[in-house]
Amino acid sequence: MARPFLRQCSKLLAKIPVIFPHNSFAMLREGDIFVHDKASECYSTVMLYPIVRPLARQALRLNFRRMYFSNFDRIPKEGPVILAVNHPTAFIEPCVLACFQARTLHYLVRGDFFAKPVYRFLLENTNMIPIYRRKDGGLTKVKDNYATFERCYDALHADRALMILAEGRCIHEKRLRPLQKGVARIAFGTYQKYGMEDLQIIPIGVNYTDSNAFRSELMIEVGEAIQMRDYLATYRDNGQRAIRELTDELARRLAQHLIIIDRPEDEVLTEHLFELHRHNQAYQIWPIASSLPQRFRSEKQLADWVNAMEVEQKRDLKRRVGAYFSALENQGLSDFGLVQPQHYSPQNTVVLIIGLLPFGLGLIGNAAPVALARWVGQRLVRTVEFRHSVKLASALGFYLVYMVFLLALAVGSQNRNLLLGIVLLPFWGYFAILYQELWERWRMGRRVRQSPDQTIAGLRAQRQRLVESWR
Repeated sequence: MARPFLRQCSKLLAKIPVIFPHNSFAMLREGDIFVHDKASECYSTVMLYPIVRPLARQALRLNFRRMYFSNFDRIPKEGPVILAVNHPTAFIEPCVLACFQARTLHYLVRGDFFAKPVYRFLLENTNMIPIYRRKDGGLTKVKDNYATFERCYDALHADRALMILAEGRCIHEKRLRPLQKGVARIAFGTYQKYGMEDLQIIPIGVNYTDSNAFRSELMIEVGEAIQMRDYLATYRDNGQRAIRELTDELARRLAQHLIIIDRPEDEVLTEHLFELHRHNQAYQIWPIASSLPQRFRSEKQLADWVNAMEVEQKRDLKRRVGAYFSALENQGLSDFGLVQPQHYSPQNTVVLIIGLLPFGLGLIGNAAPVALARWVGQRLVRTVEFRHSVKLASALGFYLVYMVFLLALAVGSQNRNLLLGIVLLPFWGYFAILYQELWERWRMGRRVRQSPDQTIAGLRAQRQRLVESWR
């Protein structure tokens, strides 16, 4: 009885417009959202995906201070397509791509997540397909991947969009690891089963300033499509060679859209240079989402410059950069405050004073679900790559339950003022975040303004020499 009910709900929900960032309004159609039906071996509409997507979109807008989306028009609006993406976090990049481009996506997800019935229901009804590893249950579970591949073939044959995390496992680092062959195998498997030649593979690079930090920044670069038909002649002659060639080409194109630090020992140096570069840019609060590609290009050029640097030159630069940041630390200063001390101003002082009360309301009123999500991430998640993803998902889930509970209390009390206050809680919460960020900028600027002029002048001269070294 549950499935017919979900179908009816989905039909009603499909008539409701959903706001997308790049197309003002887009209508969800019946058939755009589907999951595998084991009984009929077909796909049927469900309701969870269009419910989760707008909620997740708002959570991501809160999580990232700024997001840069470049070349999203390269993702075809219709037809079969595989989105091949790098994998630095547990599941933030799939969420971002699901929320900030118009097509409904389907994903390959680790099969062990489907072990519990509740998780399985949620995952399958948000278009996730299990892919099993040997350690998830031995050869028996690995054999289940035959059914997984069939589901992928069927989805692509139905002109759906399939997203695959091409590296296979997530590691919190700015490098591209060797790609798995799954993308190529699914592409050629679809051709083998249905004779499809128009399948496209889109390389997408996802870059974070810090993938494990709240209010970091995100840069997504969409590459030019790889046409599967270009490899069909090779595939008919030698299937394994075609798989290798397509995988190698995908790796080459993905690398073009990633900020890569080749050597682990260069990470501290490169991140410090990123910091210097970022603080040269004017601080902006809005818009949260931007399509300007300059941010990605400048940081990629900087990382490539460090990667290509001679050993002696790099050693000298590390010494000078380390000396500069050590000098800042000794003075209790920050690079941002040194470059942009104007945030310590009478206007911002007034804003901080006036905003103290709503800040307190936002902080206290939203503290419970945030603290609980933080506890879950810190105490229950061992792997750093999963920690922030789990915090974000937990915060969203806890916050929804929290708001429903408070709204029920307010409606039951029939107190209009209480109801209005609860409705405004999310807005006060967002204000509290912006208030904290303004306070930090104000505080850093204040430290610079109160420091001796000679000290500040020396640090700025030291910094200028570092910046000029890569210009």
